[in-house]
Amino acid sequence: MQPVTYQYRTIHSKLIPLLFFVAASLFVSASDTTEVVKPKIKFSDNSSNARLYNFTNSTINYIFNEDFREGATWRSTLTFDYTNNSNAMPAGLGFGLIFKKNISRALINRVDGRIKDVLRFEDNLKTGYTLRHYVKKLDCTFYFTFNHREMRELNASKQAFELIFFGNARFENDTADLSNLRFYNYMYNQYAFGVKKKFDYGSYQMDVGLGVSLLQVFNQQEIRTNKTSIYTAPDGEWLDINYDLTFNASNEGASKFGALNGIGASGDFHLGFMNKNKWKLTFDVSDLGYTTYRKNPVNYSGTKNVHFTGIVLPDLTTFSSQTFDTLNLDSAVRSYLPVKSNNLYSLFMPFSFAVVFSKPLLHDKLVLTAGLQYRYLPHYNVYGFIKANYFIQRDLVVSLSGGAGGYSKFNLGFELAKSWKFFDFSLGSPNLIGLFSPGKYYGTGFYLKMGTSF
Repeated sequence: MQPVTYQYRTIHSKLIPLLFFVAASLFVSASDTTEVVKPKIKFSDNSSNARLYNFTNSTINYIFNEDFREGATWRSTLTFDYTNNSNAMPAGLGFGLIFKKNISRALINRVDGRIKDVLRFEDNLKTGYTLRHYVKKLDCTFYFTFNHREMRELNASKQAFELIFFGNARFENDTADLSNLRFYNYMYNQYAFGVKKKFDYGSYQMDVGLGVSLLQVFNQQEIRTNKTSIYTAPDGEWLDINYDLTFNASNEGASKFGALNGIGASGDFHLGFMNKNKWKLTFDVSDLGYTTYRKNPVNYSGTKNVHFTGIVLPDLTTFSSQTFDTLNLDSAVRSYLPVKSNNLYSLFMPFSFAVVFSKPLLHDKLVLTAGLQYRYLPHYNVYGFIKANYFIQRDLVVSLSGGAGGYSKFNLGFELAKSWKFFDFSLGSPNLIGLFSPGKYYGTGFYLKMGTSF
């Protein structure tokens, strides 16, 4: 069987002119010199301003954008980073679905009133351990990372939300449109190895980073619909269902943390330009990868028009590969359900792209950072942010950020970072409002990083 492959849409067109402008600016600045300067190995990761550009991203994608403190050659870090954002679903409802908690009717009504046409939601969990080593002879930094990752994304119509949470009684003598529904869930462990090297060209410096990851997927589901609708007759006597549905799962039932139900690979790429302590411009691509599921896959697919009499819809908030089996139907009617198979399938990973510019001011006490971040998800808007990092002391930094885009409208963030000779930590949130009001605001996040250098 040929693998079923789904590709995400192309990068937002608004990024293209931006990248062209940045590239042109770099070309012009580089052309000011009259001779070609060959790269020299001078600028190392042990620079005295190692903390100056540690905070160039709005989330902890820190491996390539963090330098060692002076004199250190080894660095070990533990990180936890979780974010979600939506155009209508607050974190409280998302957590209720993920952890199977009771969800109040008031919260469901609030979300329903907020949705205009389509509900969009995405979240991202990344937690793990990283070990890095600076090799002075090569002037390179090598790293190994283990991360546990979870990613979810939902795009669904308002009527799909109402059908799930209110049932089809709301659509008596009416049709619920479930077309263009998309949901995916990834749960996997990431084993990564990479290298970063800096070059000094005299008038400016450049660093290049490359990382390669092995992805051990232990749980994955994907649901997609095309033209799909459900008509409910008066008094719920019968249903007319028109569906074009595809459901894929890496396995049937629960999964163990170490299970290998899917496997894949991904890459991280980094390119940075700087003029020592005057400014820094970085380009980062993260999680550019591909996964395949061939060990225990479960598939349901079909395109049919079906008339049901006396059917009771199952609990769709816990949809799984067993949902179709729970329907109380005779064998003749069951033949109209999506067909079950065990075909392998493959998926591209939702990668991220970021371009970030940082400028130190006030004798390096203040660092202003502005950037754009894009995630390769359906209907995802480019996320723009501005961040101010203020060094109260050389070893104590507070940060304030503001951003807009993605699936949400506005995020207000805060960060506190403290370092000692051998130990440092930072904690913060890209969305303080949602962190303290998860039942009302449509997005939240929290991250913590603890590190030691020696």
